[in-house]
Amino acid sequence: MVIVDKLVVEASEQTLLQELSCTLIPGRITAFIGKSGAGKTTLLKALVGLMPIARGTIMINNKSLLSLSPRQRSEEIGFVFQDFNLFPHLSVLQNCIDPLMHHAMSYKTAHERAYSILRELGIDHLADKYPSSISGGQQQRVAIARALCLSPKVLLLDEPTASLDPLNADILAGILRNLTAQGLTIGLSSQDMNFVYKIFDRVYYIETGSIVEYCDGINNLPQSPLINSFLSHR
Repeated sequence: MVIVDKLVVEASEQTLLQELSCTLIPGRITAFIGKSGAGKTTLLKALVGLMPIARGTIMINNKSLLSLSPRQRSEEIGFVFQDFNLFPHLSVLQNCIDPLMHHAMSYKTAHERAYSILRELGIDHLADKYPSSISGGQQQRVAIARALCLSPKVLLLDEPTASLDPLNADILAGILRNLTAQGLTIGLSSQDMNFVYKIFDRVYYIETGSIVEYCDGINNLPQSPLINSFLSHR
């Protein structure tokens, strides 16, 4: 579980997140929605230590984020960037092996682990290909595989459908549902309301760095006017 309490993030004399509080629960997909610049990506980056925290707390499985080393953070929480950030000079398999080698795993064990994850996501046939030779949807699945190789308890995705066609967005939705069925905690930011509606579970609406509305379960949408209105743009 991830518990964020009164989080404040500041940069360049601006307050990007203002005493923001939220919870991400195991086995659930938590979506953060809102207009561009509302603070969705800032929140996700703060959760993995990529943005400095001015005040407030982030607890991941009863451990303070600030108490964890970068290595420990990567073992607790995985992050999939909007542009995937795959290494262009490494094959798909090597992209997934690389983080494991940084955790002192033997090459043989890392190879087996990485290939196993690729197989679980149905992309083991891409193992020897390079990022430039595969589609955007395939690159995203590789990025997810790489994040999962360290067996994190939490997976965060920033605008995961930004470069996907509807078919690949559906494939992604299925992957995320399978991961939550395995008990993974998932959090994502999105402006793709078609996608959010398909995976609707827990949704926070962010506006100017603050949570202004929350909805748990699609049956509760009528009691969440802002989220309901935003979702209507699909």
